[in-house]
Amino acid sequence: MDDRTMQMELDRRLAELEKPENQGGGLSSGDWIFLLLTGVIGPVLLLLWGW
Repeated sequence: MDDRTMQMELDRRLAELEKPENQGGGLSSGDWIFLLLTGVIGPVLLLLWGW
């Protein structure tokens, strides 16, 4: 695959992903809880445990 073909394919894929119907829905409450646990509470507990 040459550079021009690769660039055209990348442009096509980006254009497809920019369409609102292909972006999916928002995060659910379960997703937010998981993000909170793994991104905030988990690291704080690890820091306290290692201290």
